[in-house]
Amino acid sequence: MEETLPYTSGETPEVGDYVKNNWQQPGTVTAVKVASEGHELVSIRWDDGGADLPSTSAAEFALLSRRNT
Repeated sequence: MEETLPYTSGETPEVGDYVKNNWQQPGTVTAVKVASEGHELVSIRWDDGGADLPSTSAAEFALLSRRNT
């Protein structure tokens, strides 16, 4: 089984998660993919309307809240 890197808070990323980065900037996960190295990569829509660079390691974010599925 391939190991993945979750958020700094330990959870596996999901689309719709509300997260923050190291600078406490909050945003919503809009896409999740697994890179060839097994890292979870996420795209973020920031609360200020800005979009993250195409994909960023999930390990750079902490989960703030998750929608109930």
